[in-house]
Amino acid sequence: MTSPPADHTDPDVALVLAAYAAYARGDIDAAVADLHPDVDWVEPEEFPNGGPHRGADAVRQYLSASYAMWRELHSEPVAHRRGETVVIVHHVHGVLTDGSPLGITVADVFTVRDGRIVSMHAYADPAEVL
Repeated sequence: MTSPPADHTDPDVALVLAAYAAYARGDIDAAVADLHPDVDWVEPEEFPNGGPHRGADAVRQYLSASYAMWRELHSEPVAHRRGETVVIVHHVHGVLTDGSPLGITVADVFTVRDGRIVSMHAYADPAEVL
C-alpha cells in the first residue's frame, strides 16, 4: 500500500524538497546546505559513481558529477512521510550531455534529525520502498 503524499508544511519534507529544487537548478551548494557533516548517503551501485558516500563534501562531489551529466534536466520529486523517514519518489528526465534522452524514477529515503539530513538511501526500483 502506498502512503499518501506528505504534507509540505512538515519541516523535514520542506527541507528535503528544497534540496531537490536546488539540485534541479544546479545549485549544488544549496542542495547540500542542510546535510549533517557526517551524512551517510548511499546510491545504487549501478548508478554512475554509485555506492556509499560519507560526509557532506563527498555528497557535494557526487551531486556535482551527477548534475554535470545532464544537458537538460527535469526533476519531479513527490514526498511521502513514512514514520521517521521522508521518502521521495523522484522522476528525473531530460537529455544527457551526449545528446541521448534519459528518464528514470527512483526512491530516496531520508532521515532528518534536528534540521539536518543525516542519511539518504536511494533505490533504483521504487517498489522496493513503496
